[in-house]
Amino acid sequence: MANELEALQNQGYFIGLGYEEAIGYMIHDHVLDKDGVTALAVFVQLAARLHAKGQNVGDYLESLYAKYGYYTSANSYFLCPDPVKMDQIFSRIRYGTAEPGIERSEYRRTHTGDVLRYPLTIGGFPVSYIRDLTVGFEMRDVDKQAASLDIAEGECLPQFPVSSSHMITFETRNGGRLTMRTSGTEPKLKYYLEVRNSCNDRTKAAQDLNTMSQAVAAELVHAKEGRL
Repeated sequence: MANELEALQNQGYFIGLGYEEAIGYMIHDHVLDKDGVTALAVFVQLAARLHAKGQNVGDYLESLYAKYGYYTSANSYFLCPDPVKMDQIFSRIRYGTAEPGIERSEYRRTHTGDVLRYPLTIGGFPVSYIRDLTVGFEMRDVDKQAASLDIAEGECLPQFPVSSSHMITFETRNGGRLTMRTSGTEPKLKYYLEVRNSCNDRTKAAQDLNTMSQAVAAELVHAKEGRL
């Protein structure tokens, strides 16, 4: 992260914030790494400015929810020490056959000869976006396009670089966003799930999050069958 920030600065960019979901924040270039002390100092500055306006951090957070919607998340993992089984899980997500109640895409990539059969719903919610950084595929407005398409060379390419490790991101029309990836250091299949409710309906956001979380295990990973 710090190396990328420094490279962007050398190109003339100003980078105000970088972070890693599980580790912490990097504030500008005061410390070129994720640093809790610097982040705490900035948080105290924010609290002081809000206090001067007669507000507190909780008030400010509520104003952000009212403006941008309510976000809730559920990040977890499945232990999978067998690399063959791990590949099979992602292969099923990417190339799987039809299953009862789960519609799949039929994206025929003419330049590679493969057919991408991603699930078009997760927990019953329509998939609106797919990005697969393993095979190099990205599509927006998935649910507004035909489920069966021919993809020519140069089409549906991701903006981010591809990787040899597994990483797939889905977005759903209910405000859900799911990223699944293999860990680089542990025998884990990690997933990062969040739901945004644009109307700030926290009960509905929590219900949708629970539904999608169960769908990750049952529909995508098949955790019970695989004893994960």
